[in-house]
Amino acid sequence: MNKVPRRYDLDFLRVAAFMLLIVYHVSLMYNSRNFLLKAPDTSPIFDIIHLWTHPWRMSLLFIISGTVTGMLLTRQSPEALRSARTRQLLIPLLLGLLFLIPPQIYVWLNAGLDVNVSFYDVVWHYLTWTPIRLPDGELAQLAGMQHLWYLAYLWIYTAILTLAVSARPQLLVFAGDKLASWLTGKWLLILPIMFFVLLRLLLRPVFPPTSNLLGDWYSHAIYIACFFIGAALAMRDDYWDAVVSMRRPALCLALACAPVLALLFVAMPLPEPEKWRLVVGQAIAGVFQWCTIVAVLGYARIWFKTENAVIRYLNRAVLTYYVLHQTVMLLIAYVLDQLGLMSASLFVPIVVVTLAICALLYELKRQLEASCKAMFTARFA
Repeated sequence: MNKVPRRYDLDFLRVAAFMLLIVYHVSLMYNSRNFLLKAPDTSPIFDIIHLWTHPWRMSLLFIISGTVTGMLLTRQSPEALRSARTRQLLIPLLLGLLFLIPPQIYVWLNAGLDVNVSFYDVVWHYLTWTPIRLPDGELAQLAGMQHLWYLAYLWIYTAILTLAVSARPQLLVFAGDKLASWLTGKWLLILPIMFFVLLRLLLRPVFPPTSNLLGDWYSHAIYIACFFIGAALAMRDDYWDAVVSMRRPALCLALACAPVLALLFVAMPLPEPEKWRLVVGQAIAGVFQWCTIVAVLGYARIWFKTENAVIRYLNRAVLTYYVLHQTVMLLIAYVLDQLGLMSASLFVPIVVVTLAICALLYELKRQLEASCKAMFTARFA
């Protein structure tokens, strides 16, 4: 079987998307949305970060993950890939749920809700699935995957796809032929835009995004579609050529949508936006979502054709950064909040320190793995 060439553009985009995700999560402490910990001062700038990155960032990551999955399925069996993904995704998920989520809950209860509970009590309530009483008398169940939902969703989509390919080996080839014949020229923009807009107008109001695995139907519809499109079209050069050819009109449409979204939801804020504004905003967000993805994929395919040592290193490290970053940033912010220093001026320093600590912890993890491997090799040589 011919070796599949490495997609350096996807390596770059994967790293960039996860780094942007870290910036986005830090911005949640400073914008108008609910989050585990909120700074005393907010700014519309941070709401713009949400509006201009959130609609497309995770969809892009699922397209990249699907594309890589489709490429891997050309050189290994579905069973082998499913087994590898289980180790790569579920082990970090389980360790994260056990060790990284309780500190986030502790910060949320103490700094976000003024509950004044010890970390020991948080861990006990969390591990025993026992609700805790909030200051208003309401009982809160300490559960949830927080930012780790991506690992669970990706593993489920991978399991579904690999099981389907095991049952029907030519599934991706058949689906790729159909999709590539539809997604040509202007239809590469029109058909997916219609799909995203319809889901935003019809499904999102009924099932708003929750990151709750069992009821997050709007998010599942978006993300599983992106994942399967990426897998089906991974090896279709005609599709990727179409993406490159449509990158300029996609970029123009995305740039036209961005200020309109800011005008609708940031420049004219309302506690309860009018229905027309919500409908128009969601329609424009759907256009913005797909056009940004096409523009980013198209330009990256042109600009990033060779291997880069920094991207190669970060591509291996970025999953560790992703798993660690939210707990790290919240603990940094919690300390600053307790000192009375939590302000918008510290947004960039929090991002930088979070990345630095994640980088340090990744290096410690890498060195520990290398030492363990060397000891194992020496013992059984």
